[in-house]
Amino acid sequence: MKVARLYLLLLILASVMIMSACSNPLSSLFGNPTTPSNTPTTDTFNGNLAPSGSLVFTFSVATAGSVAVTLTAVSPATTGPLGLGVGQSSNGNCTIATSTSAATAAGSPQLSANENPGNYCVKVSDAGSLMTTSTVTVTVTHS
Repeated sequence: MKVARLYLLLLILASVMIMSACSNPLSSLFGNPTTPSNTPTTDTFNGNLAPSGSLVFTFSVATAGSVAVTLTAVSPATTGPLGLGVGQSSNGNCTIATSTSAATAAGSPQLSANENPGNYCVKVSDAGSLMTTSTVTVTVTHS
């Protein structure tokens, strides 16, 4: 009886050692768990903005988190600021929640907000700074 228990104990120990040597011995049965990617997405939008006009660009947020909006370029350059806003997009309507009327082309974000998953929009507008139609570039970085 004692010998049978000794063999059983050795068999159990050998099984545990073999299983612990594998990185995930049950992955073939249950798959390997994955960690969601926290790599942000950057969308770049270009459009022609007429004097006293506005442009709207839409994007989707997949994971709740920070949204950063940057007016990166205006060509030809303007001497004054432009309006820049971000908000929810629904059925073709853009409802601005966060905005500035003092956006000038720069490399760092002029707006940031925390947003939940959903459809959003960025609005660029001119209140008299543009003398001619200008090409604007906006980047939106989000999760």
